[in-house]
Amino acid sequence: MKGLGQGLPKVFLQTGDCFLGVQPTLVTTVLGSCLAVTMHAPKQGVGTICHAFLPDSRTDKHRLDPQICRFVDTALMNMLESLDRLGVPRRDLVIKMFGGANGIALRGVETTSYNIGRRNVEMARRLLKFERLKVSVEDVGGNRGRKIMFQTGTGDIWLKRLNNMEAEARKGDGDAGTKL
Repeated sequence: MKGLGQGLPKVFLQTGDCFLGVQPTLVTTVLGSCLAVTMHAPKQGVGTICHAFLPDSRTDKHRLDPQICRFVDTALMNMLESLDRLGVPRRDLVIKMFGGANGIALRGVETTSYNIGRRNVEMARRLLKFERLKVSVEDVGGNRGRKIMFQTGTGDIWLKRLNNMEAEARKGDGDAGTKL
């Protein structure tokens, strides 16, 4: 993915974080069962992204967790509220969703409650439907990790699917992946 976003500030989004770009920024993250959701407002050139790793904050035993973007539900609400404060109409948002892979390669796991990736995707879909928001592009599920790059000013996404064995080794590779 070399050469993408040249001249832009670059951010690597850690697990449990959100980023709101009011100026064009290239945000990179690597996903397994975690879920990244991007929201872009084309008219304003503003974009936000989360890297959530658990579906539901109501299951948190430590309820005062300062890492609000750890959970899909609170991350999405935080992103929407931040865009509301900037005066971005929700009807203008272009929403994309990535990740949610099956993190445990065991037969039958995809149908159990342990599949965190599937539960993350389900939570995001449920919350976005409740908010009457549609996902325009998604690449979720499966058994492979993903590396994504999000340009906050344009909403462009570049996606690279990772083989299980190469996920860590390829964080900094030069492969351009697929633009979505």
